[in-house]
Amino acid sequence: MIHYYKNKYRDGDICLSPTSPAFRFGTGFFETLLYNGRQVCHFDRHSARIHSSLDYFCIPYEPVSFEEIIPLLLEKNGLTGRTARVNIFYPVAGSTTTPLVTVAPYEWAQNKTYRLAYCPDQHISSLNNHKTMAYMFFNLAHARAIAEGYDDALLTDLNGRVLETTTAALLFRGGNRFIAPATAYKLPSIALDLVKEVLQVEEESVSFDKMADMNHAYVLNSLVGMRPVTSIGGEIDFEPDEDSCLKVTNLILGA
Repeated sequence: MIHYYKNKYRDGDICLSPTSPAFRFGTGFFETLLYNGRQVCHFDRHSARIHSSLDYFCIPYEPVSFEEIIPLLLEKNGLTGRTARVNIFYPVAGSTTTPLVTVAPYEWAQNKTYRLAYCPDQHISSLNNHKTMAYMFFNLAHARAIAEGYDDALLTDLNGRVLETTTAALLFRGGNRFIAPATAYKLPSIALDLVKEVLQVEEESVSFDKMADMNHAYVLNSLVGMRPVTSIGGEIDFEPDEDSCLKVTNLILGA
């Protein structure tokens, strides 16, 4: 697969020095975007999020023209006109970090519903406000959930309050109220911001008892849109709400 790194289009493996912070500690940031066959969806929002993280931590970065790089990279990989996943990484591997861009085929599971496992561990940090490459906690929690027959894992804080899943934001519905978990320890969700443009969403702390009182639950992600959650931990079940999902998913996926 051809990728872009250090101002060149390269085929084959990506090399990082074993002495670099990116290799040793996972220091860096990344974004995952959907190319829906016509456009890279919500590029400006994803670009703003990753660059705000770099600015927050005062990490110098090399500016590049993603608007030129991504279409050419899709073309070089035979993905023009097909749905694809686009990743932008900024691995910290020098005084100025240089973006690494990859593309890969992607198929949207249009009718997928989600069963969430409880993650027994917690990872509470202000770093959860940033999409960092130090992603081991989330990756292992996701892998454990898959191994147990679930689709993702529900993450909670030290008091059992809901944060997000390992890959998506969460939204609940009780009656006519849409509720997103209020917490300082989750990633600002681009998909959730888009939901707020078409649905009235309130932010509240969500405990186990409050979840049990909800009628519907949803995951929100830039690659899947808004999809129903049907079960959490095998203890709480929800009715799928496809009508709400369809309206929002079309917006997130640029349909």
